Amino acid sequence: MEYRVNNLIYAAEKDLRNTIRSIIEMTEPVNVDMLRGAADLAITRYPYFSVKLVRRGEEYVMIHNDAPLPITSGGKAIPLGGTESAGHLLALTYDKNRISVDSSHFITDGNGIFPFIKTLLYCYLHILHPDEEFDTSGINLPGSDIPPDEADDYPFPDEPIETTPLGIRYCPIDVFKLGDQPEGYTSRDKWTSFRFKAKQKDMMRFASSVDGSPATFISSVMYRAISDIHPECELPIVCGMQHQYRKALNKPHSHLCHVNIVPIPYTSRMKNRDIELLNTMARGTIIVRADDYNDVLSVNEHIENEKKIKTLTLAEKHEYMKKFLLNGIGQNTFEVSYTGRIPFSGLDKYIYDFIPIIDMRLSGGISIEIFTVGENFCINIMQRNDDSRYTDRFAAILTENGINCVQEPPEYFEINDFILPE
Repeated sequence: MEYRVNNLIYAAEKDLRNTIRSIIEMTEPVNVDMLRGAADLAITRYPYFSVKLVRRGEEYVMIHNDAPLPITSGGKAIPLGGTESAGHLLALTYDKNRISVDSSHFITDGNGIFPFIKTLLYCYLHILHPDEEFDTSGINLPGSDIPPDEADDYPFPDEPIETTPLGIRYCPIDVFKLGDQPEGYTSRDKWTSFRFKAKQKDMMRFASSVDGSPATFISSVMYRAISDIHPECELPIVCGMQHQYRKALNKPHSHLCHVNIVPIPYTSRMKNRDIELLNTMARGTIIVRADDYNDVLSVNEHIENEKKIKTLTLAEKHEYMKKFLLNGIGQNTFEVSYTGRIPFSGLDKYIYDFIPIIDMRLSGGISIEIFTVGENFCINIMQRNDDSRYTDRFAAILTENGINCVQEPPEYFEINDFILPE
């Protein structure tokens, strides 16, 4: 079986891995033998993830990979696509109570990988607790039918779609960069995760009271934290709000990566404004720029890129797509992604925590993942160093606004390398 690659794969290079890690902290120590059995079973439902990348002349394709998914101990991130992963672009690792699922944004995004995670956890817990009855209504069971739009390796139209977007997708050319956050991968041993938890009902009630959503509220709080620490800043502080365009594509189950970035520029005029005004501005920006007709622009860009790269050599493909990705995503001060509620379909009683980790190369130095697990509203702030000034001020602003949070101890984290075929 052969699969067409998403053209984003050509953006991958030695200094651009763009890998993601999903850490699931279980209530019990991980049983590796049962995890092995669960992985072998779960991957049969997702054949498009059981692949390896090969070079065919001046392009890449994915072919079926018969090797079992790699499972390593100790939690160490192994290179995807290389010998340690048996060529796989998806890998598992475990350490004590934690299971980590590692994958690449070049083959999928968070919305694409999460159904696999649920299937994996169901298979694992069903083997571990054979007498337990689980609600399987929200889980893709091994052997179940795969919807065509999920399996499609190229879910885009042949030609661009006519659209009348609301507003323009404007982002300032010059944005405020966090000079105290190291560039690229120069400090990978210091990448740190700062995690907060609040009551979900309290956070939703407060966000609504200030005319915001959870995403725009958290964005506005981080903007305020950065502007308080850098009062001399005159350039716009830009939040890159992650947003996915499956709805505009009309392929809600597509397994590929469909992440767009909506820029929210906070100009110097916004300094010292109250949270409600900041929320109103941010939410208005999202409503206008994340409109379905605007999202069609992302679909059309993918179609145009596909046509363009067909005429290029492999080296030119890499240069072209890397520039496209960096120009489209890399121009921000910080990033925010709102996943929403993580629906574990009744598996929750065996899950203590869920921690999404992303490659920090494309961020301005701070990336924030926000989501809800059970009754907890979770905030994971990732930095390219362990300086707590931003998170300390972030927590103080939450407290000033009556939001009580519990902070987990900060943790260093790592992401996988990504190896391309010669």
